[in-house]
Amino acid sequence: MTTLRKALVIGAGIGGLTTAAGLVRQGIETEVFEARSTPGRLLTGGGFMLWHNAFLSLRRIGLDEAVTADSVRMRFHEFRSDSGRRLARWHLDAPTERCGAPACALRRSALHKVLTEAVGEDRIRLDARLTGYTQDADGVTARFADGSTARGDVLIGADGLRSAVRAAMRRGFEPPPRYSGYTAWQAIARLPGESVVPTGTFFNLWGRGGRRFLYCRLNEDEVYWDAITSDRAARRIDTVRHTRAAAMAEAYRDWPEPIGRIIAATEEDAILPVSIHDRPPAGGWTDGRVVLVGDAAHPMTLNLSQGAGQAVESAVVLAGMLGRATPENLPAVLRAFEESRRARTADMVTTSWRIGTLGLVHSTALCRLRDLFMYTFFGTVARTQSYALMLDERLERDPVLPVARAAGSGGERSPC
Repeated sequence: MTTLRKALVIGAGIGGLTTAAGLVRQGIETEVFEARSTPGRLLTGGGFMLWHNAFLSLRRIGLDEAVTADSVRMRFHEFRSDSGRRLARWHLDAPTERCGAPACALRRSALHKVLTEAVGEDRIRLDARLTGYTQDADGVTARFADGSTARGDVLIGADGLRSAVRAAMRRGFEPPPRYSGYTAWQAIARLPGESVVPTGTFFNLWGRGGRRFLYCRLNEDEVYWDAITSDRAARRIDTVRHTRAAAMAEAYRDWPEPIGRIIAATEEDAILPVSIHDRPPAGGWTDGRVVLVGDAAHPMTLNLSQGAGQAVESAVVLAGMLGRATPENLPAVLRAFEESRRARTADMVTTSWRIGTLGLVHSTALCRLRDLFMYTFFGTVARTQSYALMLDERLERDPVLPVARAAGSGGERSPC
């Protein structure tokens, strides 16, 4: 059976690098093209949660232990009001033991580093902005802004929310991403002290006036935090006359500690406001030898902490299917990939969007009703439904992807 010879991956984010790592593991020649120009910019970003399902997928390409080694295992997910009242507390040890994979907090740059090492820096080409592609019966050719081209059997668009591959696939026309109505102010603060922020708990505070605040410890010295403000709340956040840190401190001055201490310990340049977007679930991820993965296919809001997790899942599934594809059946394999992932990611996108709308509530009366709803259901029904959505039995049944065999040899070689 003739297997695929070369894959072109557009985008060196989580989805693209995970796909590339899975393909390299199976011995498929892979080249990654990234529009950004410097390696340092690929490693920027704050922290985030990576849940059990992502580690189950990373295990299939032999990277779960490397990622875990640079992470902090979460044992509790705690929901609170802006008065400090506990609304629900999820114990994460039991599902960790049951599925055999943890939930962890980590720096985004730490995951990028592990994935980059697995792919190999020599396979990643920077400052390569895709302008279009053409395909024929024998392969696909990618065109770049500097006039260069690359040829492969398959082109994988993993270039994010505003994907150039997606735009080219749709002949240059597509509605813009859907704006959520809120902004996430993301940062990492240097704040030692277990008594201030204990290791192993992800805190998720819901407040009045369209404000939320998330935080957890990343290591003994650093705390990741995320202040989420609705557009209505953001109108009162003045970053013209004040620094971002001062504006955040004022916006959350009446919230319980340690939020004030976390903001006060944060460097101004570390605070990054990000407008949150997604796209309504839709098909059309494939075009012959071209396929979308990660945020290029199924971008979602941050409310389930599954954007990175679903990118990892889709990447590993795609790499596994491409490892069994031939040049002749490739378009059918790509369509089968979309079919296998579309419903699951659509559920994630829709559920995450709906949760986000709870944070847009402003009036005190409605916020009290929301808090009562969370107090009544989040520790039981919502937890059960979230885990049913997160953990798909197929993720635990799928085998580890085979390690590639060196050409002309009968022995295994180590994963790259």
